[in-house]
Amino acid sequence: MQIISQLEEFEAPWESCALTLGDFDGMHRGHRKLIECTLKHAKKLNLPAVVVTYHPSPKKVLKKLSTDSKIYTQDEKIILLQQYPLRAAVFIPFTLELAKMKASDFLQKILLEKLKARHIVIGHDHRFGHLRKGNFEYLKLASRKNNYYVNQIKAVRVDRETVSSTKIRDYLKQGRIKKANNLLDYPYIISGTVIRGKQRGRLLGVPTANLHIHPEKLIPKSGVYYCIAQYGANKYKAVVNIGFNPTFKNIDLSVEAHLIGFDQDIYGEKLKLFFLERIRDEKKFENIDRLKAQIVKDVDKAKKKKTPSF
Repeated sequence: MQIISQLEEFEAPWESCALTLGDFDGMHRGHRKLIECTLKHAKKLNLPAVVVTYHPSPKKVLKKLSTDSKIYTQDEKIILLQQYPLRAAVFIPFTLELAKMKASDFLQKILLEKLKARHIVIGHDHRFGHLRKGNFEYLKLASRKNNYYVNQIKAVRVDRETVSSTKIRDYLKQGRIKKANNLLDYPYIISGTVIRGKQRGRLLGVPTANLHIHPEKLIPKSGVYYCIAQYGANKYKAVVNIGFNPTFKNIDLSVEAHLIGFDQDIYGEKLKLFFLERIRDEKKFENIDRLKAQIVKDVDKAKKKKTPSF
């Protein structure tokens, strides 16, 4: 999959393509349906399939989020997109100037001339161009004189709930991991580099990997979670603490993972966490012994959990 982040000098190596466009900030069930529909039409028309998205997110540039918290960073989004047989992923640099571009110019100059779209797939709520005039109705009308096809994907609903990145973001902030995962259709992922922490876990008999995480990455609500940790090609059950370690009066938020049955020095290495369940709130303990006893209970609870296949 080719990654395209600058369009000025880009010349499409294909004569025409099937593409879908959107923020793809959650890579959830709805986004996956968009990609799958695009791949279906690409195969039918014997065209390469292309995903067109934005970086940074329009929500950030237009200040539609209270905090700059991403469900998935650009690097994580690329990894998830690589699961599909896409010809390219285009990350259009989103600026206030681009937000003011007329829908007709965006369609003609970028989608049709630059990317050579022959088939366009759009989500039920996606808009582009100044004043968000570029919607499905606009694309359908313009297709009559520009020789391309267009499809709109209806909203995806799960358990009577419309799937959206906003809802997933809210569930994660509330610590409702199972609800978020249900809309994502797979476990929420946090990845980072293992850095040196306070070494308290090792002193307590439960060594932990302290993760350095992208500053804009959305971190779930503070608490203790049951996760699957992936190091290299191997996976381990894990207990993950997110918070400020109130027993020790920390002032910085930390994400620390205890990998069950694992005791290696992996400082500087990459670790990926798949969040499955929130075990309990983070709390302050009267003394170290009570904290240690609770950690033992958390680990025992995690050991008894079934290991999912994904």
